[in-house]
Amino acid sequence: MKEEILQKLEQFKQELRSLKREVSALQVERVNRKALREAADRIATMWVEDLRSPLEYTFNVDRTIIKETAELMKRLHVISRPNNRKTSYLDTISRVLRGFDDKFILPIKQSGDSVESILDLEKIMPGLSDLAESNYMLEAINCAKAGYWRASIVMGWCAAIDRIQRKILSLGLGRFNQTSAMLKNQSKGRFKRWNKEFSISTLSELQQVFDSDLMIVLEGMGLIDANQSDRLFTCFQYRNHSAHPGEAPIDEPHVVAFFSDISSIILQNPKFSVQSKETS
Repeated sequence: MKEEILQKLEQFKQELRSLKREVSALQVERVNRKALREAADRIATMWVEDLRSPLEYTFNVDRTIIKETAELMKRLHVISRPNNRKTSYLDTISRVLRGFDDKFILPIKQSGDSVESILDLEKIMPGLSDLAESNYMLEAINCAKAGYWRASIVMGWCAAIDRIQRKILSLGLGRFNQTSAMLKNQSKGRFKRWNKEFSISTLSELQQVFDSDLMIVLEGMGLIDANQSDRLFTCFQYRNHSAHPGEAPIDEPHVVAFFSDISSIILQNPKFSVQSKETS
């Protein structure tokens, strides 16, 4: 999927450039040529149908960039109607093309390969620099390949929580404690029902914090946003469904989604980079 989306982005960029050249060459102030208007509409549709969703949800491109581009593509769609100004076309296209590679191409090239099946799970491994963590994740992945999907999810969640705890330690337990107090004092918004405050001074005490509470404080610390937090809570549900007998199914799509999410949100997220255990 990575190569496919890069090819589509290149096509998107080239079509924008072509449209910009043709509009710039017009000797009139308004664009009425049907071919140009159809090209503008096609480009805007390509963004909606082929690009936005994978960029936002698979490759986690900056949501501010996604929102800005979506607004510009909406504008391009509107001005593709007859008799709109040449300057409107040029301004819209130029703003999308400005820093295009830095906004879209570079983040995807630097991301890990997408995980689409059980057999793809090892694509997670190259992004892990810690040998002990890599060995542990390899064991979890081997469980999945052998069909022990619940066991693999439990192990994968343990790896994600271990990385989270090590990141908190690297930032300082004081920051974790202060954030919990700050959240407790909020009377409105997403955290208005949060009523806990921690005073933790050791790793062993941090390890006693419930995973669900840990994720709330993580969001308060700015290490994850609200959408990432919601996705991690889904992963946590998969972990709970895997660790306890019940009727909720754990099938291959759940395993793939689980590992893809903990990889992109935690294990390969630069915000959670930490010194390896071997050198710490």
